[in-house]
Amino acid sequence: APLLLILAIFYSLRRFFRWVARTLTSFFSTRVGPPITRFLDRTEESYKRALTKLLDKSGMVVICAIILFLITLPIFNFLGGEFFPKVDDNSFILDVQREPGVSLFELERSISQVESIIDKNVPEARLVVSDFGDKEGIEGAENPGGYQGTVRVELVPPAERRRSESEITAQLLDKLDRLAGTEIKEIQQDPLSPEGENGLIVQIFGYEPQQKQQLATVVKQKMQDIAHIVNVSSSADQGRPELRITMDRERISRIGMSSSQVATALSNAIKGNLATTYVDKGIEFEVLVQLQQNDKASVSDLRNLQIETPEGSWVPLSGLARIERYHGPTNILRINQERVTEVSADLAGIDLKDAATQTRRQLDEINWPEGYRYEIGGSAEDQADSFNYLMIAFVIAGILTYMVMASQFESLVEPFIIIFTIPLALTGVLLMLWLTGTSISVTSMVGLILLSGIVVNNGIVMIDYIKILQARAMGRSQAIVEGAVRRLRPILMTAFTTVLSMVPLALELGSGSETWSPMARTVIGGLTVSTLLMLFVVPCLYKLVNIMIERMGFDAIHKEDPIGDRKISGA
Repeated sequence: APLLLILAIFYSLRRFFRWVARTLTSFFSTRVGPPITRFLDRTEESYKRALTKLLDKSGMVVICAIILFLITLPIFNFLGGEFFPKVDDNSFILDVQREPGVSLFELERSISQVESIIDKNVPEARLVVSDFGDKEGIEGAENPGGYQGTVRVELVPPAERRRSESEITAQLLDKLDRLAGTEIKEIQQDPLSPEGENGLIVQIFGYEPQQKQQLATVVKQKMQDIAHIVNVSSSADQGRPELRITMDRERISRIGMSSSQVATALSNAIKGNLATTYVDKGIEFEVLVQLQQNDKASVSDLRNLQIETPEGSWVPLSGLARIERYHGPTNILRINQERVTEVSADLAGIDLKDAATQTRRQLDEINWPEGYRYEIGGSAEDQADSFNYLMIAFVIAGILTYMVMASQFESLVEPFIIIFTIPLALTGVLLMLWLTGTSISVTSMVGLILLSGIVVNNGIVMIDYIKILQARAMGRSQAIVEGAVRRLRPILMTAFTTVLSMVPLALELGSGSETWSPMARTVIGGLTVSTLLMLFVVPCLYKLVNIMIERMGFDAIHKEDPIGDRKISGA
């Protein structure tokens, strides 16, 4: 009985799906199909008439296409440039920095003030986590001195808030700018820059710290004069207040001591000396012998610190060493074994490409001493390197495409006709990015590389069929018109399917789609414009190239009829 029931259900479902299939087939064949067919028939007729007229003016058509390409090239200068598109990932991190040497309690008070302002001005905040003070290990080496902290804010999903992450951050930083004595900026996280060197960074190379500090001050002033470059800071300004103790080795040797003995006595008095340990209820305690806090609170206390000599007498530390105040570096930056001072800045209302260009223009006006130079680092450096490599990849893709077509057509000249569609695609790319306000980034360059392999497909399909018609003894002009019209539907079909599949990604539907939307817009713009232009430019250019080849005395037809053995050497 269960087996019969299963068979009955299966048979019923089979009949139901067959009925649905017949209904949909009938609907599309009677309601949807005929209007589409009539539309395509009218399109083919219009295309045939237009191509027949323009084919007699092939040279003018090709020249107009070249002029259109040259006219759109200046659009590149109006497009912004960035390394990677900013993504609304429902969180942002603020860097809260006080002056070096600030107490932990003062830093905690500043962090509490930041959290209070966030609570009042960011109702979209779901979670706020603060981290500040000294750390141990590698993390502590990056933040010595404990004068800065971070505040991470988690937001609710975009569907549950009206403001974007960038709008929330911009308005919040405007409120936080009123905190006196506190420097607050957003930490720009980039998935392609895990080291965190984002934004605009100027690296100053040289040896003398004082000279580099002076140059860093000049660089800061130059960058602050550039509009939309904010939060300019230098690693040379982050000096940590310290006391430098310089030993007088001659005096120390006179009393029969060494510098290490004086240093050990000073360390025991300040840091403490482990005298013993004791255990209480299973817990081991260390006993440190050191001076009381009141006896080591000021510089004068250290100068009066008594050092016991081997003879049993006592000598003040001021008699054996010189104590000075100075600001030591919090860390020493090195790149390729060279000391570097970094000047970093955030961008507000300006793209990375324009910011780097204006910064270079300003820094080139500085009279750099011999042995000192600057380089643009951070995301600007990553952007330049990535763009160079991607352009190389674009050229290699074009060369490989040409090699494949040359082997297929058995010609070294005709593949250039199809390669000509790539500049046509570039025209569409520039127009699309300009109309949508999209900056050039790594993802848009990836889309350009994809286009180098996509846009040539339509030209291959068209020219291959034209050559077949010529091999069937059809005249050149007639073969071009008939071949182009016959291949119109496949060309439109492949172009529309690719373009329509990219539309959801281009519209940034969904979280994280901002990353790859430039790629989708690049493909849509390039493929749309190249398809529309190649329908007229490629046939006209094919005619011109064939005429040129025949005038040079070569055979313009290298294609055999795939359904016959006919082959001709002219048309």
